[in-house]
Amino acid sequence: MAQSRILAVYVALTVLFLSAPARGQQAQPARGDGQSPAQSAGANAPQIAPSDPQKQCVKPGEFAVELRSGRNPVGSPIVLATNFLPTDQRVDVGVRAPFVDGVRYFAGIDYGDETYLFKRQDVVTHRATETDALVKKHLLEPDQTIVTLNMGDDLAWFWSRVDLYLYTCNSPVGQSPWRVSSVSVRLSPYWFSIGTVLVEVLVLYLWIAFALRKKDHTLGSFLRALNPAQVSAGPDGKGSLSTFQTLAFSLAVAALISLLLLQTGTLVDLSGSILTLLGISGIGATIAKGTDSQRNTLSADNRAWLLRRNWLPMAKTSVDPSNASWRDFFSTDGVFDVYRYQSFIFGLVVIGGLIAAGVNQLSTFVVPDTILGIVGLSQLVYIGGKLVTPTNISDLNAAIASLRSEEQKLKAAAIAAKQGQVISLAEAIPLVGQSTYDAYRQKARDVAAIFTDATGITVADASLEPLVT
Repeated sequence: MAQSRILAVYVALTVLFLSAPARGQQAQPARGDGQSPAQSAGANAPQIAPSDPQKQCVKPGEFAVELRSGRNPVGSPIVLATNFLPTDQRVDVGVRAPFVDGVRYFAGIDYGDETYLFKRQDVVTHRATETDALVKKHLLEPDQTIVTLNMGDDLAWFWSRVDLYLYTCNSPVGQSPWRVSSVSVRLSPYWFSIGTVLVEVLVLYLWIAFALRKKDHTLGSFLRALNPAQVSAGPDGKGSLSTFQTLAFSLAVAALISLLLLQTGTLVDLSGSILTLLGISGIGATIAKGTDSQRNTLSADNRAWLLRRNWLPMAKTSVDPSNASWRDFFSTDGVFDVYRYQSFIFGLVVIGGLIAAGVNQLSTFVVPDTILGIVGLSQLVYIGGKLVTPTNISDLNAAIASLRSEEQKLKAAAIAAKQGQVISLAEAIPLVGQSTYDAYRQKARDVAAIFTDATGITVADASLEPLVT
């Protein structure tokens, strides 16, 4: 009995010993791929999906962490064609990185105490080409990246300096930016720039009127002197159309250049068309001034004759432009002049087109050849009309020359009758005859009437006598 029990215990221990390795193998699952337990645990962990390159990966509250902190990889340098970034328009910003199809850039602005993330539709990414300004200025190479930003005017605060961030969201792991580029730049306010330019033009115009003011001017006379006709008055005291056009073109171009300087911080070249336009108006004004000087100025002989007879004062009187009016731009000697009106209308059309083109096209603005031809032809016809249209001064020159000739004939007749020098007019009258003297006096009165009409100066009766000594 005791031996039976000992045998049973021995069998039970043997079975237990033989079955222990089998249970250890069941505790560890089979790994036919040869992975370790740690590798098997990593394979079963959840995978991190890559971000979508077309979707924003920075939320409004994450600006400081994702962009300002600098924890993400630094992107390629940003290049700008201007010193300021103008607002309220589209601006191209270059990134010196190859353009990759399907990858877009996003943008943000850091004001220091405030941040702003651009809307997706306000940031457009495209490939740089030979025709882009950044490539023409050798700031970018073709096939690199250009990011076009559309910034509202409310983003700029009096040319405040900000940090501009450009970043991509094509990270292979996670939802953070993959490359972050930044640059410090000033933003130019659009409407404030326009307001500043308008004030500048007004000050320049007021300065012209102030410089031409009279010594005894009053506020009322100064305000009347702001009339463009008075500001552009010529030597005859009447409004000069050519001077007005040159002034208008100059102020328009100066205003646009100033606006460009305020918006971009850079100066721009003027296109050949604008230079041609300024040249046409400038040359036209110069020729018109010379034409007026020739046609509205007494000849040297006639002027000397008038000075000797006290018809003209010895001291030169200044021209009073207070009587100049808008009518002078469209009339010649009080009569409507279609050539002046034509030149005025086409001048306004060109100035309107120049302003509409704006500062972005000052270097490329092209006035059509037909318009330039019309403007040039209008100036030519305008100057030609001046040359062929008679004036009061030209008539006066002819009348004075004829009176001088009659005086010389009367003097020569008196000397011939006496066979010697005549010492007085009383001695000369009987020698030439009363009828000859009366005919001269009548002609002198007629010339004096023309002179008074042209100059506004009244001739004394004693000054009508001929000089025979």
